[in-house]
Amino acid sequence: MTRHDAIRILALAIAVGALAAITLPGNALGVNMPLLVVALAAAAVAAAGEAGLRRMDPADAWMAPAAIGFAAMTALRTDPWLVMLDLLVSATLITAAIAALGGARVTRGAVSMVAAWALGAMFAAMAGVAAVLAAAVRRAPVNPDAPAGRRLPAIPARAKPVLRGLIIALPLVLLFTALFSAADAVFGRIAASLLDWHIALDLETLTAQGIVTAVVAWGVAGLLALGAAALPAFTGMTKPVETVGWGPTAATGPAVPRALLETVEATTVLVVLDMLFLAFVVLQVAYLFGGRDTLAASGFTYSDYARRGFFELVAVAAIAVSIAVGLDRLVGQRSRAQLGASVAMLALTLVILASALARLRLYQDAYGWTELRFVVLVSIGWLAAAVVATVALLVRNRTQWTLHVLAALALVALGGMNVAGPESFVAEQNLARAANPALVPADGWTGLDLDYFGGLGDEAVPLAIAALPTLSADDRAALESQLAERNYALRAEMRDTGWPSWNLARERTREALAAWDASR
Repeated sequence: MTRHDAIRILALAIAVGALAAITLPGNALGVNMPLLVVALAAAAVAAAGEAGLRRMDPADAWMAPAAIGFAAMTALRTDPWLVMLDLLVSATLITAAIAALGGARVTRGAVSMVAAWALGAMFAAMAGVAAVLAAAVRRAPVNPDAPAGRRLPAIPARAKPVLRGLIIALPLVLLFTALFSAADAVFGRIAASLLDWHIALDLETLTAQGIVTAVVAWGVAGLLALGAAALPAFTGMTKPVETVGWGPTAATGPAVPRALLETVEATTVLVVLDMLFLAFVVLQVAYLFGGRDTLAASGFTYSDYARRGFFELVAVAAIAVSIAVGLDRLVGQRSRAQLGASVAMLALTLVILASALARLRLYQDAYGWTELRFVVLVSIGWLAAAVVATVALLVRNRTQWTLHVLAALALVALGGMNVAGPESFVAEQNLARAANPALVPADGWTGLDLDYFGGLGDEAVPLAIAALPTLSADDRAALESQLAERNYALRAEMRDTGWPSWNLARERTREALAAWDASR
């Protein structure tokens, strides 16, 4: 990469970041998202040039238009889950399209390669930032005849990979700090105090837009570097399988031409994250598990302090597993230090998952069960198993099997959910709470949430009918009204459908409603 190329990439990245700063803060999702995706695609083409267009496999030409199309759905739809899915698909497609400009064959590639891109794109982008910055500030060759006093001191060779690792770690530290702050009031207060620099001038708006510009430009610069082939192409899970898990060893498989990251860079990233994770875990041990005075530390009672953050902590665990595996795949040959730092981060992640589980339990005790909380509980169990499996794969140096193991664990979790039956489980637990207030903590919510209960499916109906005698008069009357409506709707449905629509749960519900209606 020449200095001219690096400066062009940085200018394009800053332009996209500035557009994000203008269109995102203070605005709901709408036409701003397809506009940003179009701008990113145009910047990638400008950075890659004609050479990038020639490198792109014609079979990959569909991905950028598809990414723009999915992003455009945010201007047409408002359903939160649908919009989130559209944006996730759009981000994946535009990342793959930019990689195709750099020479990667995505559509024609193996499924494992595509999955590996999804796992490693973030690290590839951040590694690109380090390469672009290094090229942009590259000095002209030193004139040996120049006076010694005019020569700028060079960065020691050993310090360069550490510096690049710190650059790569910075956005990850910001991401995890934001998640930890949202999840934990004590951590959030400490982080806020550390970041409160009491700037005299009122630059709040300018500072916020500058942060958005910098953060967006950070990732865009790395992606544009990939699209311009300024970095070695990330070819997915083609890293050679080594014979021993501890330390660099002779490879038994095909060699990788050039690693995307050095082991010192990866180890630096992991050590920085280990320190952040350890700080958060220490607070959990003190204030969540140890019972220290949370009211004095955060302004919340213990129960209020704990009833927040489990979604953020689940996200932390998922990202941590991706980081450990992604860094392992992106280095040529890892070191014992890198492996130890990865294992340490995953061990701390298990404590973070325990914190998420404790918070979920307190929330559930106070407000009862929902299907979403049931799914989160299963997700915590799946992530805990995934962390343990990832540690085993890292130690044995078999991370190329990570996706297979995670998929197998997901199938097991899905099978367990089918066996348990989320609707019947949630209905049974909430009916028990309504029938026996002693099961609810002193500061918890008693009674039956009829609005939510009425939205459950057929599997909850037989349990509701069986629990009617145990409920209060008001809950029983309201629930009977819902049952009558469900009985009418189900009879009309059964008249309009034939035997191919037979379902065991629906049949049991029909029989229970018929018996209940006859007994009234």
